[in-house]
Amino acid sequence: MISKKEKFFYGMGDLSANILFSAVSFYLLYYLVKIAGISTFLVPIIFMIGKVWDAITDYLMGRISDKTKSKFGKRRIYMLFGAIPYGLSFMLLWVCPFHMSYVVRCIYFTFIYMLYNTAFTVVYIPYNSLNANMTNNYDERTSLNAIRIIMANVGILLGAAVFSLLAEGENSILYAIDGTEKTAYAVAGVIFGIVAFLTMIISTLNVHERVESENQNQYSFFSTLKQFFKIKEFRLNLLYYLLSMVGFDIIMAIFMFYVSDSLALGGGTISMIFIAIPLLTAMISSTLWVKLSEKYEKHKVYLYASIYMAIVLLSVLFVPKAKENSALPTYIGLAITVVLVGIGMSAIQIIPYATLPDVIEIDEYKNHVRREGAYFGIVQFIYKLANGLSISLVSVILGLFGYKENPELEGFEGYEQPNSALLAIRIVLGLIPGILFLISSIFAIRGKIPRERFNQIQEELKERKKQGTRSIEEVK
Repeated sequence: MISKKEKFFYGMGDLSANILFSAVSFYLLYYLVKIAGISTFLVPIIFMIGKVWDAITDYLMGRISDKTKSKFGKRRIYMLFGAIPYGLSFMLLWVCPFHMSYVVRCIYFTFIYMLYNTAFTVVYIPYNSLNANMTNNYDERTSLNAIRIIMANVGILLGAAVFSLLAEGENSILYAIDGTEKTAYAVAGVIFGIVAFLTMIISTLNVHERVESENQNQYSFFSTLKQFFKIKEFRLNLLYYLLSMVGFDIIMAIFMFYVSDSLALGGGTISMIFIAIPLLTAMISSTLWVKLSEKYEKHKVYLYASIYMAIVLLSVLFVPKAKENSALPTYIGLAITVVLVGIGMSAIQIIPYATLPDVIEIDEYKNHVRREGAYFGIVQFIYKLANGLSISLVSVILGLFGYKENPELEGFEGYEQPNSALLAIRIVLGLIPGILFLISSIFAIRGKIPRERFNQIQEELKERKKQGTRSIEEVK
């Protein structure tokens, strides 16, 4: 059994990763368009180049960690020594060479985004694989991932809400340094890079790898991919995970545009409050979803959560835009919406993550090889491509509906975004994620791994190790 203390320290790793991940997810698109002045049609190119490269390195990193042997284990060694470039590359994302040409700025952000994704991969793929090495108990994984998600939400709270408080808008704390958002973002990047580095180090030094991978994966990328896709549970749970994550990514990418532009509430403290509320609600409600998952099957609980989220997200279409003398209805409407979203958000995060590691045992059972790193590498490989496409799609939609990137760089101070763009923001946030969650619940049901079947497979694997045999009898 894993102690609560070790579960907490494991969760600190996701706190660290989500400090960076959420800052990038909530603000990088916003920063590139609104501060750096990159076109909404060029930003997708930057994102896609970075994500394609990121996807390739994810699988390579998974294979490398599978084959690693060191006194720090297969995974922890990369978390430990990768922490410095991981924090440093994040800092560089928020340093824009404003004095250079538009072309140079585009090249700079493409290169730095690739560098950041590589450093993040070196740390996070081993971290992601680590939970399968810490325990192979069905319910303990749910508990481990619940604490992990709680800590991840703390990281999101820091990376999204506090980052906004420090850097976003004229009311932000760091804006006072020289009266510009570009400096505020740069200093916030340094602060958060250091915090993420330190928390990842603390996590690494306080967790342990228990479940050894005795059989090494000797297959090529395409052979491994082919073997995984032959497993029904892999195909269905991959789609389940991807759609839930992409839905959440779209919420993070568009939310700042919604608060700042569609609702006309600006940044700084206001943004921090309304980003913090759903994250705090998600942390509080996470215990509820864990208890329900222990009492009922995970896929059933996820189905109800996805229906709930699809309904609640519709409310963002109706929150009124703030007026100069009457912003109270906007505050009330948004507050109610984000509280309700937060309740369902924890389930959307916890349950898919808790299900993913279960496929590793099914792969080992059917293919006689345990390969956590390759598994999570391929999952992240496909997810990063989906993530890049989804964020690019958000940017393209904004551009198609007339959204203007940083008007002040072109001398149009006081420019107001067209109503078509403001409506598009509401529709993207209110409809698309909910639809994705509903579709993902279908795959969750079809790819379900009941507790009884999982435990039966575990017993068969234990028996094989005892007898040294390679039984291929199917578990019904």
